[in-house]
Amino acid sequence: MNITAFNQALLKLDLADELDSIQLLEGESLQGKHTLLHNSDSAALYHFSDLTSYLDLVCAWIDKYYAESILTLLDGSGVALKAQEFSGKKCRNVLKNRKECFIYFPPKLEQTSLIAFRELIAHLRAPEGCPWDREQTHQSLKSNLLEETYEVLDAIEGGDPADLQEELGDLLLQIVLHAQISTETDEFSLDDVLQGINEKITFRHPHVFTDLDVNGVDDVLHNWEVLKSKERENNHKKKDSILESIPRALPSLLLAQNYQTRAARVGFDWPDIEPVLDKVVEEVGELRDADSKEQQEAELGDLLFALVNVSRWYGFNAEDALRKMTMRFYNRFQYIEEEAIRSGRKITDLSLEEMDRFWELAKQNEWDKNQDEA
Repeated sequence: MNITAFNQALLKLDLADELDSIQLLEGESLQGKHTLLHNSDSAALYHFSDLTSYLDLVCAWIDKYYAESILTLLDGSGVALKAQEFSGKKCRNVLKNRKECFIYFPPKLEQTSLIAFRELIAHLRAPEGCPWDREQTHQSLKSNLLEETYEVLDAIEGGDPADLQEELGDLLLQIVLHAQISTETDEFSLDDVLQGINEKITFRHPHVFTDLDVNGVDDVLHNWEVLKSKERENNHKKKDSILESIPRALPSLLLAQNYQTRAARVGFDWPDIEPVLDKVVEEVGELRDADSKEQQEAELGDLLFALVNVSRWYGFNAEDALRKMTMRFYNRFQYIEEEAIRSGRKITDLSLEEMDRFWELAKQNEWDKNQDEA
């Protein structure tokens, strides 16, 4: 980094006294990147030896985050720099065919950075902060974390991007709170969390970050398990079973599918779908033949496990499939209740035949709606 060149640019911008608050970055640092590298709550000054190599990335970022902002282009080098302010909306027209130049990004001051959010949570936990937040521990926040996770899942099911954005924010709050609690006890910090996951993801993607060749998704997943095993050895956390690292507190359908998937990645699987379907038929027969409650429960478990395997083979998540059916049940039963009200009766006044007829009408309405949306 040529500090002299940056100082000359800052002088031209009349910002030399604010050097400590401005991020200085070389454009070459964007090589292979998919986003700009500065914190948008702070000002940033990029130097490009040849902007044409990075024009698409820079303009895409400006279009998304700085379209309403006024930025500054410093064209040329040394004392001959020429400053030109431009609207983010016109970035491509202004920046095309530029070679050596600087681009100054003003601070957005919209509290959009992870750094700003971390400071907010630290303030809530500080002596002058919020009494409730100060009292929280990892243990006390467990139910909050679980609840926010399920609310994210509900938002995904609902299909409303605004709801999903809000719920992801609530989930992020829980993550940053846990990291702040451990920062205060010198266990680990949010930086440690981010560094750890960066190293883990990089290590587990050698086909992206090294020269390793893989043949499709199955090869990637198999390699993932091998690398996870190496990680556990390196961290002195080697387990006796490849299934051991899967949390047993997961919902049962998800736990079953994770066990099956993990085992399949090392070759423990049927060769095709036919014996998987045959296994379901076999388990239904064994459930019919069970002659005690204990046997019935065991055979029912076997049947459910076999159905989860069918879901896995078809490429579905069994938990999602059952959740969607459960919501269809909810909607259809609600339709029956509404029809009872329309007829001036309570649902308990309906015969089974009437309820079944309304159920079939609800199914037909679902089908018609799906056809209209197709």
